[in-house]
Amino acid sequence: MEEKVENQDALDEAVSADAYINQTDDQAVLAAQRAFGITTLFPWQRIVVANILDAASPHPGEEIEDDELNDVVCRGKQIVLLPTGAGKSLCFLTPALLLDGPTLVIYPLLALMSDQKRRMDSGNMVSVEFRGGQSAEERENNFRLISEGAKIILANPEVLQNEALVERLSKCGIRHIAIDEAHCVSEWGDSFRPAYLTLGKIIKKINAPAVTAFTATASPQVLSRVSEVLFGGNVHIIRSDCDRPNIHFHVVNAFDKKREAFKLAITQEKPLLIFCGTRAKSEDMARELTAYYGREKVRYYHAGLERDEKTDIEKWFYERDDAILCCTCAYGMGVDKKNIHTVIHLESPSNVEAYIQESGRAARDGSIGNAILLWSPEDSRKFASFGEKSREHAMLHFAEADTCRRQILLDTLGGEQAPCDGCDVCERKGPAPFARDAEIALSFIRRHRKMYTKIELRELIHERLNEMDRTDFGENIWEVEDADEILLWLQNEGYIKECIWPWHKKIDRKKKIPANP
Repeated sequence: MEEKVENQDALDEAVSADAYINQTDDQAVLAAQRAFGITTLFPWQRIVVANILDAASPHPGEEIEDDELNDVVCRGKQIVLLPTGAGKSLCFLTPALLLDGPTLVIYPLLALMSDQKRRMDSGNMVSVEFRGGQSAEERENNFRLISEGAKIILANPEVLQNEALVERLSKCGIRHIAIDEAHCVSEWGDSFRPAYLTLGKIIKKINAPAVTAFTATASPQVLSRVSEVLFGGNVHIIRSDCDRPNIHFHVVNAFDKKREAFKLAITQEKPLLIFCGTRAKSEDMARELTAYYGREKVRYYHAGLERDEKTDIEKWFYERDDAILCCTCAYGMGVDKKNIHTVIHLESPSNVEAYIQESGRAARDGSIGNAILLWSPEDSRKFASFGEKSREHAMLHFAEADTCRRQILLDTLGGEQAPCDGCDVCERKGPAPFARDAEIALSFIRRHRKMYTKIELRELIHERLNEMDRTDFGENIWEVEDADEILLWLQNEGYIKECIWPWHKKIDRKKKIPANP
């Protein structure tokens, strides 16, 4: 009889818990529907939202069993890994509508803060923004809006170095702190933005009952560092599937990567991003494509632009379906353009997390998107110099793989096993073919061994490359400098050599190219 009563109590408790969860879900969905027009939340979003609301609610007189102690210690502390485009913003905006105090959202970039504030303002969600250079009047107006019920407080790590500001924020009844793009804690905090390493102390000072760190990608090493800096190592990890099956991964080998990017930009589906390693390269790439397309279709974007320039370019790109944007990593983090169809990397990011973040700008509307990485012998040498177990070396493994590229990315993140829905290795059952530009040059040299010097060859190969591509592009797209670069790399990689007497300085083939799959 006693056992039956205990079982009944357990059953009643479970039913009560389910009812509470369903009620919380209903409240969250209704709030999201009213504010954002969202009709449903995904399962992972529901879990995150429920955890935030539970942590921000009082638990008076709660009795803690020993086996529950860790859960209580970690209550309100969570790191959430959701793939790009999975709706991370809704995970903190939805509970913000229901909490009885404001939510502080910490963003890495001022441009991202401004973009999010515009979206909140358009949805009639009152928010305030703290940034450097504000006047005393602007700060006081922000605090007035908070006292009147503003739901969201936006800030970046640097502005929170102001102790007086943090002190005032600690008295605003903040119920939830959200750190967006939390991988930056590790990626930037240990290198050039030390303000990220102070966020743990700031979190303790503000003393909000719920703190959530969001990111789309984090290897076990990065995850451990974020956990240590923000939470002292005590944190719940909520991880959905990392795979974005609608993004198809491709690697294109090229000795002249800029010309290959030019051709891909013309032939691939748009809107299209070309990620470039430097500001100068983004401008140079845009100039080349502007000469072909005209200024209405091509722009560049990097951190050196004025705020008004960035805003104009973001608006231009957002509204067009045929646009090409040549950019550095300054573009894209959190920017919500859903119909980007192609992401090309002129230079490889330094690690897999950054590559997944940037390639994840594609196909956020659920359509098929192509992520194309350009790879050269220089890239191969650069990434081979890192240790085999390093995050940098994983990019070499990805780019030169003869097995599924998608699984390599997932393995690096410590993620799941997934069937390949699209990568060039699985499609052709082999690694990327040898660089086409080098193959054309070598084929010409093989047929004309010891006949021409390098100076003579540059003109002939330049003509040959244009002849091969003129039909597809309607005009000559190769320059003599491109042929120079290809010949230089062929010589550096040992594929060609300069002869000595009696064929002084004539060029001969030195070794064969690898067999293409």
